[in-house]
Amino acid sequence: MAKSNGTLTDKQVSAWFEGLSFDRQVSLLDSLSISHSKIRNARIAELRRELAALDGNGHANGAAKRNMQSKVQAKYRDPATGDAWSGRGRMSSWLAAKVKAGEKASRYLIK
Repeated sequence: MAKSNGTLTDKQVSAWFEGLSFDRQVSLLDSLSISHSKIRNARIAELRRELAALDGNGHANGAAKRNMQSKVQAKYRDPATGDAWSGRGRMSSWLAAKVKAGEKASRYLIK
């Protein structure tokens, strides 16, 4: 039965679709795919317009982001690989492995 507003339920559509011949199902799926592509492309275009309206920081109307943290310069660097660590937070895995192997972290300080 249709809903009281005259639309079909998903279950009703599924049952109706299963009753169609294979060729009719393929034809209908192709038609639905074309319709869906048009709607999807329109939505993508709408989202792109919204994104273009945002500034580079993702804020509408150029609103500035508060409490923006600046990048911290590296304090330690491995000359062999170029890996670096700022000295903040948890010790970088490459430096932790070197310290565990018996080396001094001060050896990798950037001068």
